[in-house]
Amino acid sequence: MDLYFIKVRARSKGTAEEIVGYFFGKTNGAPDFDFLVVPLRYSEVVDNITLDEDLREFKEKLDKAKQKVKEIPGVYDVTIAFIAYLNNMMNRRGKIPLGIEFSTAIKENDTEVLRVIISDLLEEWSPKMEVFVKAQGLLLEEYSAYTFLSMQEDFSDENVAKVYTRPDVADLPEVFPVIDPINGTSIVQFDVGDKIPVVILNPGKYEKQIREKFPNFDKDKLSIEATILSKELVRVKGGNLYLVKVELDEGLIAKGLVSPALKILSDEAYFEKRRRQRVVEQKEPTEKYPKTIKVEIPSTTGSELLISLMTTLLITGALLIIIYLFAK
Repeated sequence: MDLYFIKVRARSKGTAEEIVGYFFGKTNGAPDFDFLVVPLRYSEVVDNITLDEDLREFKEKLDKAKQKVKEIPGVYDVTIAFIAYLNNMMNRRGKIPLGIEFSTAIKENDTEVLRVIISDLLEEWSPKMEVFVKAQGLLLEEYSAYTFLSMQEDFSDENVAKVYTRPDVADLPEVFPVIDPINGTSIVQFDVGDKIPVVILNPGKYEKQIREKFPNFDKDKLSIEATILSKELVRVKGGNLYLVKVELDEGLIAKGLVSPALKILSDEAYFEKRRRQRVVEQKEPTEKYPKTIKVEIPSTTGSELLISLMTTLLITGALLIIIYLFAK
């Protein structure tokens, strides 16, 4: 688990409010957060937020609900006050210790502990709130997949289509960088020759070659440490993107489309951890399943051949007798 994501929904009868939002952070790190507070008379604005959504969908629904609330005069002021209150409470408690508590509870799958921690944070806003939480731990690779899905609109741009149909690009495997939403670095800061972690999205016609080098690339959820070969600016309606070519392994080139707004993982400690994991994985299959099995066939002596021939004749004779009897 590299990241934690906690979805929260609370209702206060004392203040007649509905509270919806989330905490999000790196494992054992200080959480980021975002919340929306609406009076119960406007609760239909958040009725479609169920806590069953994945990270991307939950954030999208929350953003849309916020936009609706901002259109109602004076209502969003309560949210501003609540966020200031919550930030103050988290500072008093200590954001890093709070992140450690969140991470530990999620690792132990203890939703009740999470509910108690969050209820304590909300206690001074409104006592005895009804609090509901759902949480998940994420790998950085999983978070990167959610990020890629949120970029699909950019991929439909005319300029992207032109670039992706170029002969030097069209058939290359598709990759996407591993995103570190807290401490990552923009692709702008990466240079040709730098290492960059990527996940393979679509191997295309190179699946055989990729599987030879990375047998479980589509199952392990592990990143590949690639080398940047080129960066090319692609202008789209929403701004700029970078077309990046990377080398996955010697002679194995892939492409990726990256927004400069994304924070790409650049933590050397993470690279080293993944290298150790890959070494362990490469050893395990070798120990369990040898690449070749040598089968020894003993040489056949003359007497063994004679016995074998006689046995065959006896069986054949018996079969002929049975056929003759049943044919009558």
